[in-house]
Amino acid sequence: MINEMIQFAFAMKLTTLIATIGSVTATAFAGETAPVQTAAAPAPALGGWFAGAGFGQFESELSVGEGANLVERTKDIDFDMYSLHVGRDLGTQFLGCDLATYLEVGYLDGGTNLTIPAPTPPVTTPPTPPGQPTVAGLDVEIIPITLNLLAERTLFSSIKGYISGGIGYAFTETSFLNNDSDGGFYAQASIGLAYDINEQWEMYGGARYIYLGDLEIDLEIGGVPGGAELDDSVGYEIGLRYNF
Repeated sequence: MINEMIQFAFAMKLTTLIATIGSVTATAFAGETAPVQTAAAPAPALGGWFAGAGFGQFESELSVGEGANLVERTKDIDFDMYSLHVGRDLGTQFLGCDLATYLEVGYLDGGTNLTIPAPTPPVTTPPTPPGQPTVAGLDVEIIPITLNLLAERTLFSSIKGYISGGIGYAFTETSFLNNDSDGGFYAQASIGLAYDINEQWEMYGGARYIYLGDLEIDLEIGGVPGGAELDDSVGYEIGLRYNF
């Protein structure tokens, strides 16, 4: 009887051991692995802010309308150009160029002289001698506000090439015998070189194209309406920019 009980207990332990080994083996061969979490790629961040100021000069041809009572039909007018801008790097590239966007406010100041012919004298006997023509000054002020895209690419160690373009609206103020305010579509484009003075400061210079075709110049004389248009122009620009 005792031997049978010993054999029964031994059989139970052996059965439990075999079941435990089988369970461990099955778990090992099942190849259970913890789920792998893939980190999401970080979203591209915008770069740093920058601000700058520039100066330039250009010459435009003033085309006088047929209705204006003036001696000149065309006249060159010189402009000084001042500008302030603030923008931010986009933190991305296109064709190897770093891209940025900026808002620019400009001030264009120009002037010239226009000749008003003398009025035709009445027919008298003896004839009345003709009068003298009048020379009057024309002053034109243009304030453009544009949103621009800038592309820069390093050419040498501290020298970069740049190209930019922008569109916006320009306010005009004309002074010729009387004052007139107007405005219209405005566009510009620039190309040139920039030099990194250090990590924060850079200077730039190049050519700037200015579209002025939609800006009207009032040339009313003695209540008789008249006007002129400014032709598009290309001038030079230089400036300084600070990177925050």
